[in-house]
Amino acid sequence: MLVSPYIPMPRPIHATIHASALHHNLERVRQAVPDAKTWAVVKANAYGHGIERVFEGLRAADGFALLDLDEAERVRHLGWRGPILLLEGVFEPRDLELCSRLGLWHAVHCDEQIDMLAAHKTQVPHRVFLKLNSGMNRLGFTPQRYRSAWARLNALPQVDEISFMTHFSDADGPRGIAHQVQTFNAATQDLPGERSICNSAATLRHAGDAQVRGDWVRAGIVLYGSAPDHPEHTAAQWDLQPSMTLATRIIGTQQLQAGDTVGYGSRFTA
Repeated sequence: MLVSPYIPMPRPIHATIHASALHHNLERVRQAVPDAKTWAVVKANAYGHGIERVFEGLRAADGFALLDLDEAERVRHLGWRGPILLLEGVFEPRDLELCSRLGLWHAVHCDEQIDMLAAHKTQVPHRVFLKLNSGMNRLGFTPQRYRSAWARLNALPQVDEISFMTHFSDADGPRGIAHQVQTFNAATQDLPGERSICNSAATLRHAGDAQVRGDWVRAGIVLYGSAPDHPEHTAAQWDLQPSMTLATRIIGTQQLQAGDTVGYGSRFTA
């Protein structure tokens, strides 16, 4: 159990991060996908928990996935020597220098990132995850352009291994993932490389199918004890434990009579 706020609070508020709960939730993911590797997603400062605070609870993961280079440096400074994946890839050419120095893997989702790699001077080729837009419509190459993007990357001496990635939009709901899995399989058919397609919801709900499971799953909110398909399932139904608890002191009480109101707009009536 870790209690270590970065900035001392002038009020009696304490956030407690439970390393044992993080470890339990990671093992719960492993039980769902015993033959796949697991990315522990620590983007947005580990979903607000603090990367330094969650590291011990998640260090049994196969790799850490995050968004920016500062977070990647922090994970390396904690002593992590395994894979780190930049989920959005690089934003400017100089970022590739830090990827080389820190040994980062990174997503490629647009032509500009391929252009940066083509102009990059390095003695150590990069491991990249080529992202397909299979229906989320946020990042990634369209199915029509995906294989040509792969061909460009595959021809670059700056690129070593190419893996494949997409992101589900409806893994937590009734629409499901079948339409996106079909698109992904068609776009990557016969291409060599590891696959990563399952987010938290897909890992718990759909990864029993080996075709869906892939080589890597990306466990995000599930690690922190939240049901990724709430309200259909609760955290308890998925056997997840909350990784943070908040505690404070009551600073005042009021004795009310029936009909008394509370707060702005008198929204509550006793």
